[in-house]
Amino acid sequence: MTMKKIIILLLTILFLQPVAAQNFSQKFGKITKDELDMTAYDKAPDAEAVILYENVDIYYNIFNNINIIYDYKIKVKILKKEGTSWGDGEIILYNRGSADEFLSGLKASSYNLVDGKIVESELKKDYIFREKIDERRTRVKFSIPEVQVGSVIEYKYQITSDYIFSIPDLDVQHSIPVMYSKFNVTVPEYFKFGLNVKGYYRLNIQRKTGSYNSGGNFFNTDIVVCEAEHIPALKEDSYVWCLDDFRTKVEFELSLIAIPGQLTRTYSNTWKAVNENLEKSDFNSNLKTSYPFKKEVMAIKESGVNDKEKVRRILKLVQSKMKYNGRYSLSSNNPRQAAEKGTGSSADINFVLHSALRDADFNVVPILLNPRRYGRLPLAKPTINKINAFIVRVSLNDEYLYLDGTNPHSDINVLPPDLLVDRARIYKVSDESGWVNLTNISKSVLSISVMGNINDENELTGTIRKTYTNQAAYSFANKYENYKTKEEYIEAVEKEFSMTVNDIEIKNIDSTVITELISFTLTTNSTNEYIYLNATVFPFMSENIFKQQERILPVEFNNQITYNITCGIILPTDYVVEEKPENISLSACESSVKYSYISQVSFNNLQIKFSYALDKLVFAVQEYKDLSAFYGMLTQMSDSQIVIKKNQ
Repeated sequence: MTMKKIIILLLTILFLQPVAAQNFSQKFGKITKDELDMTAYDKAPDAEAVILYENVDIYYNIFNNINIIYDYKIKVKILKKEGTSWGDGEIILYNRGSADEFLSGLKASSYNLVDGKIVESELKKDYIFREKIDERRTRVKFSIPEVQVGSVIEYKYQITSDYIFSIPDLDVQHSIPVMYSKFNVTVPEYFKFGLNVKGYYRLNIQRKTGSYNSGGNFFNTDIVVCEAEHIPALKEDSYVWCLDDFRTKVEFELSLIAIPGQLTRTYSNTWKAVNENLEKSDFNSNLKTSYPFKKEVMAIKESGVNDKEKVRRILKLVQSKMKYNGRYSLSSNNPRQAAEKGTGSSADINFVLHSALRDADFNVVPILLNPRRYGRLPLAKPTINKINAFIVRVSLNDEYLYLDGTNPHSDINVLPPDLLVDRARIYKVSDESGWVNLTNISKSVLSISVMGNINDENELTGTIRKTYTNQAAYSFANKYENYKTKEEYIEAVEKEFSMTVNDIEIKNIDSTVITELISFTLTTNSTNEYIYLNATVFPFMSENIFKQQERILPVEFNNQITYNITCGIILPTDYVVEEKPENISLSACESSVKYSYISQVSFNNLQIKFSYALDKLVFAVQEYKDLSAFYGMLTQMSDSQIVIKKNQ
């Protein structure tokens, strides 16, 4: 055998040898050198950190009392500077009267390689803080020391909970990738839970039976074991209302309680059951609360305005009397007391609004919902615990009027965007007719008219008239409110559009139709021979908002809207338009999104008409490629130039 053949044979043998597996440990407190040497996660090379393992063990403690024990352990590898934030943790504890949650056994450390040795830095009590979020929640925050790029951190804790009828959701997917996770839930035979598995990624879930001894009490158990490997990160997305809607997770839904010596109780998890439970609760009685502003309501009722205007005036009355404290809620301890204090939750305010409208003899009903940030209401197996807010609806002849009192700039059918959900429920309606889509209750329009002329200094001077309608008016009013002075707002407009603002006048700021008048001077991009204008004078969209090649989540916009832009520009007498964008009309996704552009020159008058309409809010993953191509062409048009040349 030649030397060349021998070398080839040796190389072949070498490559066929198994590569030694990295030594990663799933035992708390055991950190390996391979974990500390790790510099990247091969399945997500750009990840700032990766969860090496996550372990949750949930079980019932049945002794003198019954409670749930929640044991949690996690180990994280820090790969980039951004990942060091994982060294700051928080735990939320719930406390509601006789039911509490208690934290114990919090232990945390960071591990680093120093001169080739593994050095542990333990969490000290001085770096553990408690703060009360509200009357029901307490936040425990902690900061692990010496967390840096290359560190491995781990922590564990135990929560003892009195909420025995509720098992926490098992979130398998996080904002960073997960190498391995395991969840073990042991439930005594006295409780029956159904499983709801959500998300795009496959989980290995096993159910088996067992037995358990707790304080000398022996009982059979239902054991659920869930394992997952290599789960990708779920990143924040500007075009997703609630990431949790798409998170890979396991939810537990209580279906039966059968404790020996006590009455067996079933939970049907239907909207009929939800409505019946609400009717027996304080929710129903709060709808009948006595209204504290009776004199003002009666004055509105007896006024000579039409019914729709009466409804609006009652809404504005409540908004003027009560300030929103920022908390969404379905329940209220005392709406009348909140009204007297002048501040309250969404439930406090909308209970008062409901009662005021009822006292004025309007046909009003609550609409149950989840604000977008909390995720959609479940289509199947609903529970009261999954409902976080409500608004009110007035039936007026053949028209429905939707109202919410939390924001002073909301109006009839004009709600905070967080409440414009596609899945809400009419209280006391239990069948499929109970669903309501709130995304299309009003048409949002922004009309912009630009009129001006180009002077001898190649400056465009003129006026901009903007008319904001419905949701557009709501958004503008809230935006304008954030500026301390008119001058501060003018500075922001000048910076945004690179122009000089001579004056701004705003009319009807508290209505559903707001007018903004701007007189301006814009220095054009020009040479001795050419003047360049943007296709719509002021760019409509300078960057494609959907540039990524692939997408695994649907696209969810903020609200439906139509933009109408018209421009009339008088050109200098010795200039002509040499080049301009082609007139175009384009639509995508069955005309759910479309735009058109027309420009023409008549004598020395350049006229531009542009319209854009977004007619639905939620686009499926299968529509993404068409949506991306549409916005790419829209951006290209918006970035194009009108070239104006001086006659020789």
